[in-house]
Amino acid sequence: MLSQMSFDMAIAMPHLDEADPFAFGIEMKRIRPKMPVILLAHGLKGVYPLPEGRDYSGIDRVFLWSGSSDLLLALVKNAEDRMNIEADTQKAKVRVLLLVEDSPAYYSFFLPLIYREVVRQTQAVLEGGLNEEHRLLTMRARPKILLAVNFEEAMEYYQKYRPYLFGIISDARFPREGRMVEEGGYLLLKQVHREIPDLPLLLLSANPENRRKRKKSLPFSWTRIPPASCKRSETSS
Repeated sequence: MLSQMSFDMAIAMPHLDEADPFAFGIEMKRIRPKMPVILLAHGLKGVYPLPEGRDYSGIDRVFLWSGSSDLLLALVKNAEDRMNIEADTQKAKVRVLLLVEDSPAYYSFFLPLIYREVVRQTQAVLEGGLNEEHRLLTMRARPKILLAVNFEEAMEYYQKYRPYLFGIISDARFPREGRMVEEGGYLLLKQVHREIPDLPLLLLSANPENRRKRKKSLPFSWTRIPPASCKRSETSS
């Protein structure tokens, strides 16, 4: 079908009859290198952490299905944002919100909430006198949301889109140089705060110890994620 028709995205489930999803993704990328390939799973077992020694370059993102259709909108919008952000920031100075979270369970929970709020606030500022074309242009100029899953990716986005950033939301624990760092979020936001003191920063953690440990030294906001809000694996932060 890919060789005969044009598709914008491929969404694969973990259990395929003839191939595993990672091999499927590689084959998709061979035919359409720039097409986003998403792995949509019902649970983290077998897909996260990503298996060692495997080539999973064919999968752009792993999302966890929660039963809410908002997730489908969020994963499509997030793929669009990654593809359009460079042109949109350079041509239209579109603003950028950076989310740093390594767990598919949590970013599958957060992204639909963030996109829904961004769209709601964008619609709220639309003037009644605008015609349909201007409304569409205004919606397209909404802030872009970037998702980083490790320290290096977060810093790359930060350095590249620094002039357009209007906030960073970061997990407390995520990978850095291939290993899990307990204070990765703190180190990231501390560096950003040192360079841009007035940039809004939010540190997220399911562990209340992080608040007690950093209460006096944190130069940014902190919030605790209720453990019941979504399922986490033991390897997640």
